[in-house]
Amino acid sequence: MKVAVINYSGNVGKTTVAGHLLKPRMGDAQIFSIESINAGADADGLEVEKMKGKKFGALVDELMPLDSAIIDVGASNVEDFLMLMQQYDGSHEEFDFFVVPVVKEKKVQADTVNTIRALQKLGIEKKKIRLVFNKAEMDESVTDEYASLVGYAAADKAFVLHPDAIIYSNEVYDRLKAVGKSLGDITADQTDYRAQLRQAKDEDEKAMCIQMVSLKRLAVTANKNLDDVFKVMFK
Repeated sequence: MKVAVINYSGNVGKTTVAGHLLKPRMGDAQIFSIESINAGADADGLEVEKMKGKKFGALVDELMPLDSAIIDVGASNVEDFLMLMQQYDGSHEEFDFFVVPVVKEKKVQADTVNTIRALQKLGIEKKKIRLVFNKAEMDESVTDEYASLVGYAAADKAFVLHPDAIIYSNEVYDRLKAVGKSLGDITADQTDYRAQLRQAKDEDEKAMCIQMVSLKRLAVTANKNLDDVFKVMFK
């Protein structure tokens, strides 16, 4: 499975989707970070290959022999990426899905509609375009907060919208950047930090143990949420 994560808007959590939602659930899929100014998935402790949107031809050449890949398209490169996809006629067929993350800000929702329309113009099938709601609060209603997108999906039927494809806000994602680890690193860590805390001799070690206990608790919740979202989106 080859998945592009894309939106004209920045700050919608494309890198969270690529690195934390998709990567741990797609085996050995390589991440390609198409960026010039965004931080990219490497900031989350993940190995990525970086290139600019203008290198689209080289990207397609690398994708063709692969069984799975994740393409994280930075907002500053979306226009070049889509323009060159149009020039390389039929190149969109190298991608199985285009995942479009969205947050509730009205401008972002408008940019999201424009992103979906741009994908449509390239001849990309509805079933390949998947919306994912990101940074949502637990008590928010998709129907209320994303009324324009829900209405667009019902009227135009240009993309797949699952109302349960919601990545909830969780401070673990910001904390991961601070420690340079991925969500997978934290959930796979079998260290008993509570026991280590009881034996810690200095304040720095105690602080580290407390931080890791808290991180692991947050990570379990986030990971369960991402499991549910992945199943809903790709079932």
